[in-house]
This record gives sequence, structure tokens and C-alpha cells, in this order.
Amino acid sequence: MGVEFFKTLGLSPKSLKERKNTIGGSDANILTSGDAERILKLFRVKTGREEPDDLTLNWSVIMGHITEEANLEWTEHFLDLPITNKQSVFYGKKHPFMRCTVDGVVEGYKDNLAVIDAKFTMGRPKRDEEYKDVIPRLIRSYSPQIHWNAYLVEEATGKECPYGLLSFVKQGEQPSLHEMKIDRDFQEKLINVAKWFMGCIELDIEPTDIPNAEIPIPIEDKVPVDMEADPLWKSIADQYIQSKGANEIFKDAEAKIKKLVPKNASEAFGHGIIVKVSKNNSKRITLCNN
Repeated sequence: MGVEFFKTLGLSPKSLKERKNTIGGSDANILTSGDAERILKLFRVKTGREEPDDLTLNWSVIMGHITEEANLEWTEHFLDLPITNKQSVFYGKKHPFMRCTVDGVVEGYKDNLAVIDAKFTMGRPKRDEEYKDVIPRLIRSYSPQIHWNAYLVEEATGKECPYGLLSFVKQGEQPSLHEMKIDRDFQEKLINVAKWFMGCIELDIEPTDIPNAEIPIPIEDKVPVDMEADPLWKSIADQYIQSKGANEIFKDAEAKIKKLVPKNASEAFGHGIIVKVSKNNSKRITLCNN
């Protein structure tokens, strides 16, 4: 009975088939991970060369299932706002390959919609990482999924969804809620990466030279960084310092030479330079060939 119970927490055969033929939010996390091995694994699963990993007895996944409902109920109480569309599946209209299953949609969050995802984490830091860095790392890693889901929620409801919420249960602690603003530029780049990946699947070409869709870093997570030990930084900084004065002299000379161009001139030239005057009276300076 034990294993059979855990199997009931998994996806239905229908959902597994749909996931194979579409790109979902968790797939978006992989496509922007920069991990070529994980992206190739995803390609091989989507093309039927490999089976997806069996997570039936993965404890973190099990705890995610077990705690999700309580997590959302707690958050609903904490926010005093209704969470609707729990476990709803949304399909892309403009992009049919897009699909997602949302944990919920918070109605009236800052007078808008916010897509929410409930997560469980053991909260263990990676090598050279402190405990306080775990949640910020997880927020960044799940950011593509939130952006993906928000796009599909907007498309399905016809309402703006400018916020995403991640509610983490870390070990036995009460949920902690984290907000992110949806970055439209990143959303567009994310969809373009997925289009490219679907093209690889349709042409049966292994994905290489993956387009970049860098995950935006929230302003509150940015910190001062000392670059004194970086030799390339030093080299370019020296060039900048040495050329800055010359650049300022150049700009001053450019402005002054343009002022000297007679009003009736279509072009003015001499001493190695020529100033051409356009119909709208803008002036462009070039070097003479002789």
C-alpha cells in the first residue's frame, strides 16, 4: 500500500501526455538554467528518447504535495484575499505550445491579480552558500515559472497579472511569502527561448547554442561588489580613465566646430574634416579621405 499511496500524488496519464507535447512552467525553469545537461535531458524526454525522472519517492516532492493546500490556506488567511483557480490548467492561445498548472491566483492583490506558487524546501545551502542565501536563490530559480504562469493567467482571464508570489514552507516553519514584479522584457525573452526549443523538437535537432534569457535580479538582492582583484576590470578601467579626458575634449571640439558651420552651407570642410548638413539641419562630422 505504501508506494501506491505516493503514486496517487503524482500526475495523471493525461497530464503526463500533455506535458510531453507542451512547455510548462517547470520546463521554463530548466530552459533558463544555463545547464546544458538538464536542457538536453528535457529534449530527450519531450522527444520520447527518455522517460521523465520517477519522483514518486522523492521526499521533497512528496512534502510539496502534502503541504501545498495548507500553505495556500495559510497564505489566503494571511493576505485576507481569495486564492482562486487552484490547480487550474491554462493553455496558450497565441502560443499553443504553452501550458501551465497554477497553484492558485490571488484576486485583488494590490488591486490586480497575482499568480502564486506554493513550494516546500529542506532549506539546505549549497557549497559556499550561507543559510540566508537559500531562499533568494530559490526565488531566482523559480522566477521563470512565475513569469510563464503569469503570462498564461493574463491571457486566460483578460486581466493584468503584474505580480508573482512564492510561498515557501522551509522544513517545519510557517510559510514565508515573497513577491516579485513581472518583468515584461524577460517574459518575452522566455517565450522566445521556448519557441526556439520547440523548433529543436520539431526538427529533431539536439539543442545547442541556447539563446540567452537571463533571469532578472530583484533590486533588493543587488549588492556592492569589489572588483579590485579582477585583472580584466583593471585593464578596461585604466583605458577608461586614460581616454575619459580625451573624450570630453572631443565632444567639446565637435560642438564648437558645428557652431562654426555657416547657415547657408550644405557642407563645410577644411583641415582634414568635413561637416555635412542634412535637410533637417543636423550636422555630421567625418574625416576627409585626403
